[in-house]
Amino acid sequence: MPIPQKQFYVCLLVTTVASFVVIRRCLQQKKKKLEKEQKEAYLKCKTLFEFEALAKQLMKPHRFYYYDYKAGQGHTFQASRDYYNKQLKIIPRVLMHVTNVSIKTTIFGSTYESPIIIAPSAFHCLAHNDGEVATGRGATEADCIYTYNWLYSNMPEQEVLKSAGPKFLHVYLTTPSEFLEKIVSEAEIKGYRAIVATCDHPTDRVRKTVVPIFDEASKTVDHDLTKCMCMPNMNLNDVINKPTSGVSGSVTWAHIDLIKKLTQLPIICKGILSPIDAQLAIKHGANGIVVSNHGGRQVDTAPPAIECLEDIVNVVNGRVEVFVDTGIRSGTDVLKALALGARAVFIGRPVLFGLACGGSDGVKTVLNMLKQELTDDMACCGVTSIDQINKDILYKHT
Repeated sequence: MPIPQKQFYVCLLVTTVASFVVIRRCLQQKKKKLEKEQKEAYLKCKTLFEFEALAKQLMKPHRFYYYDYKAGQGHTFQASRDYYNKQLKIIPRVLMHVTNVSIKTTIFGSTYESPIIIAPSAFHCLAHNDGEVATGRGATEADCIYTYNWLYSNMPEQEVLKSAGPKFLHVYLTTPSEFLEKIVSEAEIKGYRAIVATCDHPTDRVRKTVVPIFDEASKTVDHDLTKCMCMPNMNLNDVINKPTSGVSGSVTWAHIDLIKKLTQLPIICKGILSPIDAQLAIKHGANGIVVSNHGGRQVDTAPPAIECLEDIVNVVNGRVEVFVDTGIRSGTDVLKALALGARAVFIGRPVLFGLACGGSDGVKTVLNMLKQELTDDMACCGVTSIDQINKDILYKHT
């Protein structure tokens, strides 16, 4: 018997709704599976270069561009990579007793678990919603020092300080004086171990390049961008529309004299490439120097920081501790820097890429990867402690 027309439409409706529910459920499951795969994709990364590639895939292009920005055509940064890869070669040793390799080191008289320090960097919420809080947690779990960028932090200082790991405080000398004096004078009470002062930032080149791109993106493809650019430590809601960096060529060595008077903590001058400036840093009371070209973000065709390292180490002659950054992408690079006299290394972009890929776990994974590579390479060179590392591990290096 033919199905009555009314029953037919009822059956058709029920079948359609059931099919819709099944399809919707399948799509939801597929979406959850994809999200889970994306969240766990960083676990497959075997090198820091793979972390960078994954971060580029996961992040919105303008956000990735901010982290990856290099001045000019990027010659400075590329020269740094080339120097590590082509100028410095490791000569292994064999049949050495290397059962227990330790990467513990001392910095300003205190013992730390590794010579790997997170460099100061800005706006971590561009990579992950938990921003600097997640970076601090990752650093703590990996037993590494975190250099906290007070001015350009997306997360309030009090939230970041909840993670227990050791921290350095980073300041821009261009920070308005009422803020600079307050944060430096309170740093020791808050538990910071040292003050890192950026000295190579006389212009606002990066901001001038990035702000128009961000301004357009915030209106079109990234409506949450403004939230990711807040600066709560200065109670500013929108850095895009409120210039607050105070960048000016008027910053001088007198600013180092000022912060030296405000604290008993060690002062580290970051951004030194010239031996002349290294001498001046010591004259004005610096306790440490970061040999740095600002990640290649300030001047194109500047020399690689790693190439300048030996000259700085020689001219300071043990009077201050020397660090280096820019272009370090493996534990092997860390070992080479230590061999040339660095007390420790500062790691910038790779930490941000780890943050973008896996939050605090991504940061921890990046740092632990560097630590394990360093440990393995030390064993291959026949050394079991940081103080045994010297230029003898470098092939034909004079």
